[in-house]
Amino acid sequence: MRSITITGTILIITGWFTLVEFDHLSEDERKQLLQKIKSNAWLVLLIALMPVGIILNVIGTWLLFPPLIITGATFIVLQGIIVSVLFMKRKRWKGILLLTVIGVLAIFMYLPLFIH
Repeated sequence: MRSITITGTILIITGWFTLVEFDHLSEDERKQLLQKIKSNAWLVLLIALMPVGIILNVIGTWLLFPPLIITGATFIVLQGIIVSVLFMKRKRWKGILLLTVIGVLAIFMYLPLFIH
């Protein structure tokens, strides 16, 4: 069994929070949200941060190229922070919890870069 990385943990936690929150929406609110996302290019780019971050991280790991790995991980952390800020508008406690978890994990992820 392989170990899970900090980046993977951020992905799982952000995805889980988002899916749980989306599941609590009514059908009308879901349709409105999806329509809003389809009509706004910035929201599409926000959603694209995670898949692009995953792809960059995987390619960087495969090529053993740390700058690409760091860029992909940064995209994933950035999306987690943005999602937590968006949650603060709806349910403040979920936003604060997600932001705290993402912040702590990001510190542990980036700390080795500053030590060397």
